[in-house]
Amino acid sequence: MRRSLVVSLALLAIVRAPAVAQTCEGLASFTAGQMQVAGNAQFSDLTNTWGGSFTYGVPSGLYGGASLSTTSFDGIEQNSLGIGGHAGYEMKVGQAKQFAICPVARLALGMGPDDDAANLNSSSTDAHLGLSVGTSVGTNQRMRILPTAGLGLQYSKIKVEDTAPGGTTFEGSDTYGLARLGVGFVFNQQIAVRPSVDIPLGLDNGDTSFGITVAYNFGSKPMGSKGRRH
Repeated sequence: MRRSLVVSLALLAIVRAPAVAQTCEGLASFTAGQMQVAGNAQFSDLTNTWGGSFTYGVPSGLYGGASLSTTSFDGIEQNSLGIGGHAGYEMKVGQAKQFAICPVARLALGMGPDDDAANLNSSSTDAHLGLSVGTSVGTNQRMRILPTAGLGLQYSKIKVEDTAPGGTTFEGSDTYGLARLGVGFVFNQQIAVRPSVDIPLGLDNGDTSFGITVAYNFGSKPMGSKGRRH
């Protein structure tokens, strides 16, 4: 049972952070290409997550995609496999339309870590609803700096099942605030590098995590996007 609790606490510490694309998230605009591939890493005291994502955006401001990740846990040999989806909608605000704001939604399902020797199977569900705001600093087209901030509501649920005869199942969930701060560096309007920090709010023993995302936009550009900046 002690091992079950260790796994549960580790799972609760996960902050799954699939990369999403738009100026409001500190990444390249879809005017540079309607498709984006990204790789990201997220580090905390208890977990390390590596993942990738694909996102597609349309001129109306809508975008969405899917992600795949793997998470390792401190003190546990087995890893967790995560699959997820994300969506958002970018809007320009301000007198000069200098700010971008996006309602965002994310869902991630974690499978594992499982321990066959101990007859333990684990799974997790993470859902997020929030807002992200970003802006562009400077006018250099070869490198743009995009400060970004986000705030949302995070729901995390874990399940640890003892599959041995007479075994028990442990389930736990938490709902809390999640803040993200980051700075994106966009090169030649297509390649983005964004370090970030995620801060749980109102979560007992919440673990701040640090991340890095590298993304590349490609594919056809929306009609009328030539020369536009987001």
